[in-house]
Parts: sequence; structure tokens; C-alpha cells
Amino acid sequence: MNQEQLVLQIFLILNEVSKNNYLVGGCVRDELIGKTPHDYDIVTDVHMDISKPLFEENGWKVKECGEAFLVLNISKGGYQFEIANFRKDGVYLDGRRPEKVEVGTIDEDAQRRDFTINAIYQNPLTGEVKDPTGHGLQDINTRTLRFIGKPEERIAEDKLRVFRFYRFLKKGFYPERKSLKACRRLFNDAYVETTPERVRLELEKMTGLI
Repeated sequence: MNQEQLVLQIFLILNEVSKNNYLVGGCVRDELIGKTPHDYDIVTDVHMDISKPLFEENGWKVKECGEAFLVLNISKGGYQFEIANFRKDGVYLDGRRPEKVEVGTIDEDAQRRDFTINAIYQNPLTGEVKDPTGHGLQDINTRTLRFIGKPEERIAEDKLRVFRFYRFLKKGFYPERKSLKACRRLFNDAYVETTPERVRLELEKMTGLI
């Protein structure tokens, strides 16, 4: 099976328990702008205690290394995928990670993400698309890069988002005014409070090295 066929198999397996399963993030964004997705992130309301044995029965290798963050890592045929529950973040204490992560709704899951273009949900079996923020599809069409909610709050949650913002501009998006203003104002703080390794990785992604 190729990667796309494996994605469909994942959804067919999850469909045995719930119809509330979606692709989200970069794979949906890339498809909507006409690019071929390479990585697929999946969200569902099926708890990993239920989904884990289902995938094992269908020949998948399963790891629970992301259990604290409600993420199941599965692999088959040389491809690896992350399946997460819809999540709701607790308080961010270190400018990088939430203190705790809880099971949430699709709306709460969307609000924890960085940009509106990364919070569009798609079911590959039905073609259904959901845009919980109300801006994602419009921003895809206009190539607008906009933080979800208040930019200052999204940046406070993870300071690396400042550098991700500039990397996405390199992808051909245009900055929403308030988002750009927040990045400029908070750039120095983000630089000081982000590890050099994380900054380097963003720069290498921006220049196409990785």
C-alpha cells in the first residue's frame, strides 16, 4: 500500500467506532493550495485504549510514547502516522508546552493550534471539511497568514511560533496586520526564550535544508 491508501485504511478502522475522524494541519493545508501532502496528522474522538487494539489487529505497529499528550504513533509499510484525540490544552508555563492536555472537542482542538490555515479539518472518506475558526478557508484562498485568536496569546503559548510565522511567509503567504505586528513586537523576547536548536531547525526548514 502507498501512503494515501494507508491513510484511508486508518480512517476505515476508526470508522468502526466513530465517524468523528479528520485529517488536520499541513496535509489539509497543502492539498487545498494544490500541493502534495507528505505528512498526515489525524484527530479523532476514539480514545487510544480503544483504537490501539484495533490497529494491532489490522497489522499496525503501535507506540504509546505520546500518551501523556493523547497521541498514538502507528506505523505500517515504512510509513508512520500520529493519531491524536481532540485536545484541550491546560496552562502554558514555560513558553513551549502546556502543563497538561485533556480530551476536548473539535472547536477546542482548533483553538490550541497556531494559524487559521492549520486548523482546517477534512474527512478523506466523505470529503467533509470543517473550519472551526471561521477564517481558515478564507485565509487559504487569500494566502493570508493569521494567528488564531489573539496573536499575543498564541505566541505566549509557544515562542517558537514567531519563527514559524516568518517561515510560513516564505511558503507564499501574506501576513495579517495584527499577526505581523505582534511578531515584530515580541521577536526579541521569543529569540531570548527559545533554545538555539529550535531556532536553527526553523531556519533550516525556511531555507529548504530539511
